[in-house]
Amino acid sequence: MFSYIYGYHPVLMALEKSSLVKIKKVFLVENKHEKLLGQLKKAKIEYQYISLEKMNNLLQTSKHQNICAEVVSYHYFSLNEILNILPKNKFYRFLICDKITDPHNFGSILRIAAGNDFDCVIILSRNQAEVNAIVAKAAAGALSVIKICQVNNLSQIINFLQQKKFWILAADKDDKAVEYQNLKYDHHLGLIIGNEGHGISNNILKKADYLVTIPMSNEIESFNASVACGIIANNIYLKSKK
Repeated sequence: MFSYIYGYHPVLMALEKSSLVKIKKVFLVENKHEKLLGQLKKAKIEYQYISLEKMNNLLQTSKHQNICAEVVSYHYFSLNEILNILPKNKFYRFLICDKITDPHNFGSILRIAAGNDFDCVIILSRNQAEVNAIVAKAAAGALSVIKICQVNNLSQIINFLQQKKFWILAADKDDKAVEYQNLKYDHHLGLIIGNEGHGISNNILKKADYLVTIPMSNEIESFNASVACGIIANNIYLKSKK
């Protein structure tokens, strides 16, 4: 269960009024992050000093930067919720995760999505890293700003998005794939990033409007899922601004 977030930036971002992560109580190691006390008092958020040992035991990690927060249960959005609140006069950018199981990768992907102005991240309800404290730390605050939609069936969601005039792009090394920088991205689009070890499922690949690839040296086989996501997502962001 997602009960805590830890690390300075995840907690700081969650203190914003607009944050999607809602804090119940903040815990601090004594004499650390005292500059936050005024902000906590202004936001009327309870805080408590605990020992370093207690925080290590509470979180089962020492990589917390002497701060953590108990949070309200995370709210996953439905796709209809997201579509209903998005402005009508823009091209939408959705990031679709096909079984991203490593929480550090997932957190990095959330950070990439937020940093490149994607509107949401779509994940499966199974065979997928869920939102937890490790993901929140890796996302470095992005969990507070990027909406996550959890679904049971990616194929059905892709069909639905295509009916809504989305182009579906799948990151893949297929010989027929288009180099990512050669597309215009002047439509609603969904970018699919596949599993760390197996890539995108065959049934999902077949549904893509375009396969996109990243030119790279023959010295290595492929990029890490979050690295590939970052390269393509940033190109989409830059071309969407023009």
